Amino acid sequence: MALLAVLGHPISHSASPVMHNAALRALNLPNRYIAIEVRPEKFQNTLKSLHNLGFKGLNITIPHKEAAAMCASRLSEEAEAVRAVNTLVRLQEGWAGYNTDVAGVEKSLSPHVDGRPGAALILGAGGSAAAALYALWRMGVSVVIIANRSRWRAEELARRLEEKLGLRVEVVGLEDAGVKARQVDIIINATPLGLTYHESPIAPQDLTKNHVILDMVYSTGPTPLQRAAETSGSTYIDGVNMLVEQGVEAFRIFHGVEPEKKVMERAVREWLAKRGGLK
Repeated sequence: MALLAVLGHPISHSASPVMHNAALRALNLPNRYIAIEVRPEKFQNTLKSLHNLGFKGLNITIPHKEAAAMCASRLSEEAEAVRAVNTLVRLQEGWAGYNTDVAGVEKSLSPHVDGRPGAALILGAGGSAAAALYALWRMGVSVVIIANRSRWRAEELARRLEEKLGLRVEVVGLEDAGVKARQVDIIINATPLGLTYHESPIAPQDLTKNHVILDMVYSTGPTPLQRAAETSGSTYIDGVNMLVEQGVEAFRIFHGVEPEKKVMERAVREWLAKRGGLK
């Protein structure tokens, strides 16, 4: 039996164990997936310990994605570009790092975006935001606005990927997100909005029915951004879609087989409903 885990801080909210274990059972694979709480200062040593214990693979969530990229012995093309890792696979000499958030963003957005998208707004400037930016570039978006509480962090991300990808990136403070939302077609929340804080920087009056909004986080109830989107009639894609799409990609990397996506999504939604009433 192979062991796998998701590492984060906090981690009690994570539906990844429920999702991956459901997919493993559906395919009769004798592996087990668990959640492990890891504080930032313990992250590097924890990776070494889990490698010594023989863990086959790891998923990485907030706040460790950038640290995971620095700890990996080898990086995929996407992980190298965004300098963030959410999937680690055991190697003899360490860990190979992948970023399945990129595929998760693309696959979540693609059914709702016709033709070549125009401009996009990303809330956040961490590892998830970097993956979203890379995914938008692959989808053909040419103008991206990053809104973040810490402008210096957003400016650093913008400089790095603007030059690498040839994108036009504008940086604003999170307080200006509402104004900038009116100038774009796509909005991606790559912050803990709805998970660790609960005030949306975007109000219903900043949105229209033409907006497509993707939450990269999920919770047991509607997020503030979800409420704003529903009030304005915007297309809203919840964080469960994102979780499942990136999880499918990670499962393929871990096990070399195709999981049953519907089984994974059903397991997550049922688990969240039991915890807080999400329908």
